Amino acid sequence: MGRQLTGRRLLPVTAALGALALAACGVETPSGTVGSPEAPPAAERQIRAPREFSGIAWLTTEQAPTGEGDGEEAQQVFLVCHDARDNDAERDLPRLSIVRTPVDTDGIVVRELDVAFPSVPNDLESIARLPGRNAALLAESNADGDDPDPTIYLARWNEDLHVEIAGSAPWPETPEPLVNVEATAVVTLRGRDYFVYAERAEGSDTTRIHMTRLKVGRDGTLRFGGEWTSLPFTAPEPPGARPASGLDIDDKGNLYVSSAYDPGDLGPFDSAVYHAATAVPGGPVGASLRPVEPPRQLARSSGLKVEGVALVDGAFPIFISDDDEDYGGLLRQLRVATEAY
Repeated sequence: MGRQLTGRRLLPVTAALGALALAACGVETPSGTVGSPEAPPAAERQIRAPREFSGIAWLTTEQAPTGEGDGEEAQQVFLVCHDARDNDAERDLPRLSIVRTPVDTDGIVVRELDVAFPSVPNDLESIARLPGRNAALLAESNADGDDPDPTIYLARWNEDLHVEIAGSAPWPETPEPLVNVEATAVVTLRGRDYFVYAERAEGSDTTRIHMTRLKVGRDGTLRFGGEWTSLPFTAPEPPGARPASGLDIDDKGNLYVSSAYDPGDLGPFDSAVYHAATAVPGGPVGASLRPVEPPRQLARSSGLKVEGVALVDGAFPIFISDDDEDYGGLLRQLRVATEAY
C-alpha cells in the first residue's frame, strides 16, 4: 500500500491566487475540494512537494486511466528511491516510490511504497534496472564513507507493480575506496550481466567508471566478479560539479551519465547529461568500456540537481529525476536529438 502525493512540500498558500490555483488543479483536502463551502480559509491551506528523487528506473508504460486527459495519453511509470538516512529523524521515511508522468495539469503522480527491507536502508542514491526483467538493484551510497556495512538490495515487482526485496549483498570489494556512489547501472552483453558504477567524486571534475561481472540467482543471491575494468570520465561542465550523480545504459551499451553541482540545500543547482562511454563485449572481465571523446552533452539543466537518469525500455526517450533538496523532487523528459543513435 502507499499514499499518493501531488503538489509542493509544506509551503503555505496565501491569498486568492493560491486558492484559484488549487481549485484548478483539483487538489483535495480533508474538508473537501478547495473552493467548496467546507474548505478552510486560504491562509490555512498547504500543499506538499514530492520528496527528493535520488535515483530512478523505468518500470513500464501504461495508458492513462479513464477520465484523465482524453484517454489516449501514455504514462511512463518509474521506480524512484529516496536518500533517507538511518537516523532518528529519517529512519521511518519511505525509501521507494512509484512515479507516473502527468496526463493533465495535476502533474506527476507519486505513490510512496511501504516495502520491507532486511535492514534499514541508509542513503539509497541509485537504482540499476536489470535489462529485460522486473528487477533492479538498489545501492546504498556508503554515505561519505561513514556506513559500516553498505548494502546492495535486489528489488523485484509483479505485473501489479507490487515491489518486494528479494535479496541483498554487501558491496563487493571495489577497485578504489568506496566513498559516495550515486551512479549505478546494469548492462547485458551476449547474455551476461555486468554491474557498472562511478563515485560521485565531489571536489574533482573526473571520476572513474568501473565494471565487473554480475550474477543474479533465482533465489535473489547477488554475486559480483573479483576483477574490474575501469575508465576515467571528466565532466566538461557545469564547473565544480560532482561528475557522476546518475547513470543508465541503453540496449546498445551506451552509458549516459549525469553531472550535478550542489552548493547547498537551497542551490542554485546546475546539471548536465552526457553520453560518456560504450560497453562492448571482450576484455579481461568479458566486457570493456570505450570512451566517447569528448563526451557528448545531451542536455544542460541549469537550476536543477539531476541525480537520476532512466531510459524507457532500454532506449530513448530519456528521463531525469532531480533531488533539489529543500525544493523537493522533480521528473522531466529530456529533449534529445536521437538521429545519432
